Amino acid sequence: MRPALLLAALSLRALAQTLPQASSSTPDTHLADQLFAQAHYLRAETLVKAALRLNPTAPHTLVLASEIEWAFYHQDTSIAYAEKAVLEADGSAETHTQLTNALGTRLMNSNAGTFEKISLARRFKKEAERALQLNPNDSDALEDLAQYQWNAPGFVGGDKGHAQQLADHLFQVDPPRGASLKASFLEPEKDPTHRFPAVEALWRKAIAARPTSYEAHIGLAEALIQASTALEKTAPTVPDLHLAQAETEAKAALAIDPGRAAAYRQLAVIAATQHRWADLDALLKRARAAVPDDLAPAYHAARILFTQSDPSHPDPVQLTFAEQCLRAYVAQPAEGQEPSHAAAHWRLALVLERLNRNPEAIHELKAALSLDPTFEPAKRDLKRMS
Repeated sequence: MRPALLLAALSLRALAQTLPQASSSTPDTHLADQLFAQAHYLRAETLVKAALRLNPTAPHTLVLASEIEWAFYHQDTSIAYAEKAVLEADGSAETHTQLTNALGTRLMNSNAGTFEKISLARRFKKEAERALQLNPNDSDALEDLAQYQWNAPGFVGGDKGHAQQLADHLFQVDPPRGASLKASFLEPEKDPTHRFPAVEALWRKAIAARPTSYEAHIGLAEALIQASTALEKTAPTVPDLHLAQAETEAKAALAIDPGRAAAYRQLAVIAATQHRWADLDALLKRARAAVPDDLAPAYHAARILFTQSDPSHPDPVQLTFAEQCLRAYVAQPAEGQEPSHAAAHWRLALVLERLNRNPEAIHELKAALSLDPTFEPAKRDLKRMS
């Protein structure tokens, strides 16, 4: 692959788990840190904005402000806050780490030319190395630099051997993060019968190291769900076994912290995949009661309900349930790092089209594009339906 394409494909998905380590914080920002760790970005946003008004130059508050902007996909503002944090505290690992994170998101999503991407990549690497110089055990910086060195070509600092060393170090510092990083290194393996057992083994090792880690149980559950899909055609009996194991892991995570949405989301996907409608309905009600400001479980249930619907013989009850889930999702603000309202309106349009309600479907596609004029799936389907 050409260097430009390698850089464009630089894999930094684990930024979704970015949680800077605060060196000092006010009580409000300390609570914001806890909310970030639980993926409650909407709840944290109010605290961070208030803290920023009180002290607009506090480095940790600027880091949190950058994280908020990152969570809601505002790349430029996220970078700006992180740059301010570095100016205020150049000797802080967390400020350089957050700037690395913000730059990594820009690098992933940039449409810039080759030379601009190379410049951005080098800046990313420089910030990650500076963070590790200041704190060799910074989980984010270890992950960022390892991802960079794994994916980047050699002439801009790529080094798979060193990436593996960093991943080993990260696993010692934070086993769930290390497992996630090492699992990402296995993605080029095309044979699912080789890849997924290795990924599963990584997550089971992380759970053995941190039995009460919510993230470790969620990580294993997600790996098993993905394996069930990938192995469905090659080993028909395996998917059900993987889904059963995934359900066990998601329930273990739920027992650790019933106030977070990720476990509910996974359980909703499993119940929808297995056509357990009563269980799905009860689960979504439970999820909404426990995490009312994050309806991602409903969104992902609707996604599965639609994809499993037979286009030639659609089940109106199943699709109407999906419609209700998506309408609930767009009726309130989307949580950070969850699907946008534009994506939800697009999915709702597809459901309505399958229900032979094309005028309403077109209306939803236009709503999606009014929120995000660059959303290609909605543009494509609006052209097809019009």
